[in-house]
Amino acid sequence: MNTPETRLRVAPTSALVLSYVKDLYKDGLSGEYMQHMDLSAVQTLVTAVNKVTSHLGYVIQLRKQMVRYLVSQFISRYPRQQICIIAAGLDPLGLQLAADYPLHISGIYEVDQAWMNEKATIYHKIAPQMPLPVTIQTDITNTIQLKRQLRDAGYDAAQPTLIVFEGIIHYITEEQFRDIMQCFSTKNARNTVIMDYMLTEEDIPSPAFRQVGKELQALAEKALQITFHLYSRKKILNMLELLQAEVNSIYDMQAAEHRMVGHNERYHQPGDGLMEITAFHI
Repeated sequence: MNTPETRLRVAPTSALVLSYVKDLYKDGLSGEYMQHMDLSAVQTLVTAVNKVTSHLGYVIQLRKQMVRYLVSQFISRYPRQQICIIAAGLDPLGLQLAADYPLHISGIYEVDQAWMNEKATIYHKIAPQMPLPVTIQTDITNTIQLKRQLRDAGYDAAQPTLIVFEGIIHYITEEQFRDIMQCFSTKNARNTVIMDYMLTEEDIPSPAFRQVGKELQALAEKALQITFHLYSRKKILNMLELLQAEVNSIYDMQAAEHRMVGHNERYHQPGDGLMEITAFHI
């Protein structure tokens, strides 16, 4: 039995996300995996966030659903693809994708600077015969080391890859983002990146959403002792142009909610929300 004493106590950043998306991982191996997570370390932060707004949990769930949706749209772009999840944290997305697309995926590589060894232990415990995903513990901003460890783990840079870059660009600098993307850049833009970014205050038309964004940013930066990097859509497009990337799609929260829910409950106008999600070929 998986008792509280044997569960993995999760670091605050990963725990915050997992606490909001745990309902998306109830079945199969992902459900078993979540039983090994102790999210108690972040309950104080969750309570504080919920006093400001119920918005963050909805945003994170919608983001996660959109990532899955976009993976489903691009998974058949080639007969078989690799999947690389950058800053994977303790989210079991790789495990879920391995179960959902066994015939389309040739390899799954989950990369982060911490917790990957513990994650691998849980994977082996609940699915000892399953070769995927492969976890890699490394500093994603050390791109020389990142490429070497990916290669050593079996990643083939000559094969098409879906890169999930979820919930990470606001933690790193623009230069670091470019360096990481260049690790996956190809001459024929065969790789696809799925990425979200938090909008600048000036890029959010609604005063109500601007205020929510300011309050959540201040709360999270204080609790996590970090500084968030915010981007306008124009800035993101400029960054992608410098990378010679081909933009496939951009979803604001209104479009994402309509796609996932079938109608708009919270985001009624274009530009409503705090973030956008884009998919591009590189």
